Amino acid sequence: MRLTAPLFILTTASVLGISMSVQAQDTSPRAAWHTQIGHGYQQLADQTKQLASQADAYCASPSDSGLTEVKTLWTNAFAAWQAVRFVDFGPIEQNTRAWKFQFWPDPKNLTASKASYWLKPERESVTAADLARDSVAIQGFPAAEYLLFDPKVTDGENALPSAPSCRLLTAIAHNLENNAAELSNDWGQLQARYLQTADYNNGTLTSAMHALEIMADWRIAAPLGVRGNGRPNPYLADAWRSGESLNMIRASLQGMADYFVPGLNALMAENDALPLAEEFSAQLNKTLGHFTGLPADITPLLQTEEGVASLNALLADVRATGQILTGPIAAKLSVVRGFNSSDGD
Repeated sequence: MRLTAPLFILTTASVLGISMSVQAQDTSPRAAWHTQIGHGYQQLADQTKQLASQADAYCASPSDSGLTEVKTLWTNAFAAWQAVRFVDFGPIEQNTRAWKFQFWPDPKNLTASKASYWLKPERESVTAADLARDSVAIQGFPAAEYLLFDPKVTDGENALPSAPSCRLLTAIAHNLENNAAELSNDWGQLQARYLQTADYNNGTLTSAMHALEIMADWRIAAPLGVRGNGRPNPYLADAWRSGESLNMIRASLQGMADYFVPGLNALMAENDALPLAEEFSAQLNKTLGHFTGLPADITPLLQTEEGVASLNALLADVRATGQILTGPIAAKLSVVRGFNSSDGD
């Protein structure tokens, strides 16, 4: 069993290497999950720290190359978030933390509205603490993406390195850095409880199920036009401003390969059902294989019949990946699924 190589913007080890490392310490499924999710959260903390540092350096001494580096580090940090996005329990549930990293979907474009408010020239200072007291729409990766990539900013008077945009960008970056560091620390503090509480098996499994459902229904089907009014709309994708929507879906899938699969393998081995884990990994490999040759963004694929067909094939395989979890794996483990907030009212 071999999973595809990690996305270039992730720096995790291979699943096999991770699994061997975990087994040297503790072979229990929850030990594997806690360790690997912890790696993911630390990666997020490291990447957001680099982003904040480069934003400071760029705004202190602006250059084209410095701005390019800020954009690259934003992409890396956002991919690190995508890799752990499947975790919807534990510290990430506290104080709307997930929304503070990524306010999405944003059908009313609140991110742009809040950014305009903070970009007013009379504001002589903006700090991470200021933003932490405001709406989640201005606190996370989409708000930084707006400043870095949206033509409404980049082609206007507030284009970086203008003082208002630099103040806001550095505040957002440091807010992300603070939130990621606290999340990583709090996950470490959860270790004893996580390892001692059997219900976390179900919680971890259902979080992966929910993530794959959201990926299929909202991150692919919605912009593709499969749901809703039936018309393709690239603006329904996350990361549409940066043109990284497909790369971020790939990062989410790779994150599940790196941080979820090792614990799943251990759990299925305990239940004499390792072939089911291997079936899941094989399907996940197949799904990741779709990204070879695909563009970074969903938009160009929506413009041709061939592109739409490739997206439909990706959608089918994401759904098939999830169905292995919700079907035979859930049945084998007697998993009872809870309410998914993405299901609606």
